[in-house]
Amino acid sequence: MDTSKQSPTTGHRIQQLDIPSRQGHDAIFNAEYLTDIPAALGSWNCERIVLVHSTALDAATTVIGALKSTLGGSLVGTKSGVGAHSPYPDAIDIAQLLHSRQADCLISVGSSSYSDACKTARLLHSTLPSTITVDNVENTVDQKRGLADNFKDPLVKLILVPTSLSASEWNHVSSGTNPNTGKKQHFGIETAAPDLVLLDPELASTAPRKLWLSSGMRAVDHCVETICNPNCNDEAATHMEETLAILLKGLTEYKEGEKVGGRAELLKGISECQVGSRQAMVGLLQWKIPMGPSHAIGHQLGSTFGVMHGVTSCVMLASVMRYMKDVKKDIEHANAQNKVLAVYNRTLDWDETSAADAIERFVRFLELPSSLKEVGLTEQKDLDQIAEKTMTDVWGGGKKGATKQEVLDMLELARGC
Repeated sequence: MDTSKQSPTTGHRIQQLDIPSRQGHDAIFNAEYLTDIPAALGSWNCERIVLVHSTALDAATTVIGALKSTLGGSLVGTKSGVGAHSPYPDAIDIAQLLHSRQADCLISVGSSSYSDACKTARLLHSTLPSTITVDNVENTVDQKRGLADNFKDPLVKLILVPTSLSASEWNHVSSGTNPNTGKKQHFGIETAAPDLVLLDPELASTAPRKLWLSSGMRAVDHCVETICNPNCNDEAATHMEETLAILLKGLTEYKEGEKVGGRAELLKGISECQVGSRQAMVGLLQWKIPMGPSHAIGHQLGSTFGVMHGVTSCVMLASVMRYMKDVKKDIEHANAQNKVLAVYNRTLDWDETSAADAIERFVRFLELPSSLKEVGLTEQKDLDQIAEKTMTDVWGGGKKGATKQEVLDMLELARGC
């Protein structure tokens, strides 16, 4: 029985995923970061810590200052700030810090951009010399697959304390953006998963609402694209439908708790969303069911045009559903969308008639952008560039996904003008 589906209690510790490669890689739900981080460091005998943290979190709260005080003399290096979509230079900076400070543990406190940069940095640190360039990083990537997977095992421990729901913390693969090309690439080997993930609702409650809610839609996207994938079996579909309901409920509780000032309801929503975010990755990471066009297009919307990670799902997911059902008339996909629709209507007490309409309505309920126009992308030359780059995304063109014209048609549906 997967106990992570239950409402977690304080300090509820599980193996990150029920697969052999994650033995010894744990996660703690309803964690208390100031207690759980020192406990982990003590159990590993780590004494030279590098901390990478959100600049905004440090400026607006006492979270980072309290952690620095707790770490004391074992803190040998810090980096404040990582760019959106994890630019290569940030991962390089972190890898060089690990080298120069002879670190034995890396801690990330921040959103998925921070988690990804730190995961990539560990691989660069273990494999490349300390003088790393953007070209060195790009040369590790198989350009046809958009993936770099020829790395040595990490040499330092990694603790991730996420402040969003994009779920990078559950994946051994990370992403990063080449600043010279604007192309997002992916990096990972099976041993690259973090050693410990801490899900602390109190800490996560400090995240900006747009970041939290939009990253929640990214987790919803994980569920929907898994359910609609032709490789999704009945067991996986049931799991993802249950997870989708958890996320919809948790995001609604967060939104309602925020509106009425109900702190307990907001924290309950955060905790449920953290469970759902993990569960939403099980289809990909345990059943090996790939993501689809919404993710592939979203990677390029983010890396090339700076659209927030989760907002890419808000903008693209409904349009991908409409294209597959109404334009391509993919019967198998349409049948899977009916499962998605049923979850939305049952969980939210709605009576929508299409999955695309339900997804778009929920995005609007969260007060997030739902079209390319709303994020400033309407020029045809920009859409052409996105479509072209999608063809070499890890979930992109060829046998993996859609043709360039199909991507352009999906983008046209998402244009909103």
